[in-house]
Amino acid sequence: MESLIAREYPPAVDPAGALTANPRRRLFGFIAGGLVVTSLLMLAGYASRQLERPLPALAEEEPVYLPDVRFLRLASLGYHNALADVLWFRTIDYFGKHFRGDRLYPWLARMCDVVTDLDPRAEHVYSFAGFILTWEAQTPAQGIQLLEKGVGQFPDSWQLHYYLGFTRFYFNDDLEGALPHLKRAAELPGTHPYVSRLAAMLYAQQYGTDVAREFLEELRGSGGSAMDGVIRERLKDIEFSEQIAGLERGVQQYRERFGHDPASLREVVAAGFVAQVPAEPFGHEYIYDPATRQVRSSSGRRPLRMYDSERRKQVLGGRSYRD
Repeated sequence: MESLIAREYPPAVDPAGALTANPRRRLFGFIAGGLVVTSLLMLAGYASRQLERPLPALAEEEPVYLPDVRFLRLASLGYHNALADVLWFRTIDYFGKHFRGDRLYPWLARMCDVVTDLDPRAEHVYSFAGFILTWEAQTPAQGIQLLEKGVGQFPDSWQLHYYLGFTRFYFNDDLEGALPHLKRAAELPGTHPYVSRLAAMLYAQQYGTDVAREFLEELRGSGGSAMDGVIRERLKDIEFSEQIAGLERGVQQYRERFGHDPASLREVVAAGFVAQVPAEPFGHEYIYDPATRQVRSSSGRRPLRMYDSERRKQVLGGRSYRD
């Protein structure tokens, strides 16, 4: 602990060595340092004792295991980051203990909130809270709250914007709240290529492929040649989705007219329901699969569509999705 404090807050020693030369100042420095270390250890010990009490005894109480953050700031004598580190280590210990046990985390959100109040620049805590509170503790509202707090501190973090956007979409079905953060994540340097694909997919789902195309065109030039390459691929995805949709409409019209499925897309063209089978943007070809009654690419590539699954249905239905 002393080395941590010394690293973050080195003593102000003047070139002439006045601090060393003045016994009173030196004594005061030792006393002040001792008080800081003692305060931090006492606060950490208090948190530890409270957290080790049985959960049923705490369930009916307010979360008293940590004092109000204003008291913590005062008690830390200005060493906010050092105290935040102590509490962060305890938070990880608390999480690990319950992950191996009952997998219930009644105070985890509060602990992460206090750590980031003491050290708002602790970016790793926001990422941890956004993931664990949502996927493990199954409290996405708390995860979103910590991610929003993190985005406020790190507006240029594509990861935090992505986590927040995805969580809002996947767990809350909040497309309007998700899209601005996914768009911002896609614009930032270093972002993963998947982010732009997810954003384009959701824009296409919410507003249509024309808006998704506009979204991607706006990103051109924002991230250099590598980003432009990703955007070209995503624009092909839009074209691919539109072509699949057009061919499936033709198949449906053929089915309604003749009462059976076509043997191939050539029959749909011959019947006049589509003008031609377009060239697949990724260099493959379109085929009609009678087994699935769907149009697909010979590559197996899928068009941009809203992601759905049994797990997401559980999430939106309010059922447990952890196991």
